[in-house]
Amino acid sequence: MFKDLMARFGKGAAKVDLVLNRNQFQLGDVAEGKLVIQGGTVEQKINKIDVRLMVVIRHDETEYVHAVTSIPFYESFIIHPGEYKEFPFQYQLPYDLLISGNYVTYFFNTKLDIAGGVDQKDRDYIEILCPHSLQQVLDALSQLGFREKHDSRKFNGHVQEFALFPTDFLQGKAEELEFVVAMQHDGVRLLLELDLYSFGHEKELKREVFIPNHLLDSEAELVSELKGILEEMVDYAHTGYHHESHYGHSHHGHGYHSSGMAGAVGGFAAGVIGAMVVNEMLDNDDNDDDDGGLEDFFEDDD
Repeated sequence: MFKDLMARFGKGAAKVDLVLNRNQFQLGDVAEGKLVIQGGTVEQKINKIDVRLMVVIRHDETEYVHAVTSIPFYESFIIHPGEYKEFPFQYQLPYDLLISGNYVTYFFNTKLDIAGGVDQKDRDYIEILCPHSLQQVLDALSQLGFREKHDSRKFNGHVQEFALFPTDFLQGKAEELEFVVAMQHDGVRLLLELDLYSFGHEKELKREVFIPNHLLDSEAELVSELKGILEEMVDYAHTGYHHESHYGHSHHGHGYHSSGMAGAVGGFAAGVIGAMVVNEMLDNDDNDDDDGGLEDFFEDDD
């Protein structure tokens, strides 16, 4: 009797544990593992098990927590004292989630629905890694001396922004390099924004470039191409003369709007966290003094 009463309040109740085969994933990977149920001190009825993939997005000083998806196991069963049960678990991750970073985290939240008792929970954090082609771009920029900033990979309400600072190449000339990336079957498309020092003031240059797969597969060529693109942007700022690279096409100044970034990394997030949350995030931005950064690229996208 006493054990039954305590189990109703969670003491001595059955426990649930999601055991994943790994915790780092590429977009589109299948998360696999097992759901382990360990019986408590009394017999209990399990109504169902519910697993949710949760995303936590930090924006300014606020955290937005939202379910990406729910994976319910509706099977009802009795778990006896000390009994061990396990069920296979499998879930394919979406292809257009945000990449994990200081401002974006993910975890599976598992809930054991116990009839007449306190539900038991388990939390397992996972990491969404950069797609291979995006990682190749980051590695090439690293070869040039660029390092990701603490606030890189922020979600701006529309897409995810990557922010880097120079430690070698362009140090003293540029303060920051930001970009948004869209993954395409034949390469990657980048929207670059380079913040330059200009007579004590910042000058922003924006450019859209496409990098084909064969360049991505050659680190030396990719490093050379990115270096050339950034050098051209700096030269343009000082001379106004633009030399067209073989792969990129330039659009300078604040007035450029892109319509080709529908596949931008993180584009799914606006739907994932809900329009109300996005609006709240953007409303908060209206009170800021900054100009929204790369959001300028996305005006008139509809």
